[in-house]
Amino acid sequence: MDQVVNQLVEQVQALQAQLALWKPTVLASAVGGLPESKHLDGTNYSEWKFAMKNYFVDEGLWHCVENKNVDHELDQLALAKINLSIKPCASADVRKAMTAKEAWEKLRCAYENIGLVRRIGLYSFLFKTRFEECGSMTAYIDRITGIADQLE
Repeated sequence: MDQVVNQLVEQVQALQAQLALWKPTVLASAVGGLPESKHLDGTNYSEWKFAMKNYFVDEGLWHCVENKNVDHELDQLALAKINLSIKPCASADVRKAMTAKEAWEKLRCAYENIGLVRRIGLYSFLFKTRFEECGSMTAYIDRITGIADQLE
């Protein structure tokens, strides 16, 4: 009996040591590093940009977006995370991007709040947004405030 107890104690200690080395992540989804509600859909660029920048900084990948000459493997990892963090309706803008920086710039040019046409599109999204489509009051408020932030 003592031998079984000792073995269990050793196993528990080994698991505790492994758990101590585990780095928890605060992100809710492994797909692109963002929760589904934060994936870029064309109306939430400022929220997506903020979340992705913080995610890349946390993962040590932000330099891939800022610089041209970066490690190819890290750049491809960052590019994949960008691609996985956008919804299909926004993916056409980055399908041909070869680097994370190129994808980031294409999305910036397509969705950053510049120009009258973009403002009209945002107003259209704002007026068409319905509570029933959002599923919860929090999601509805997030969507409305996200669009309003882009209009400022």
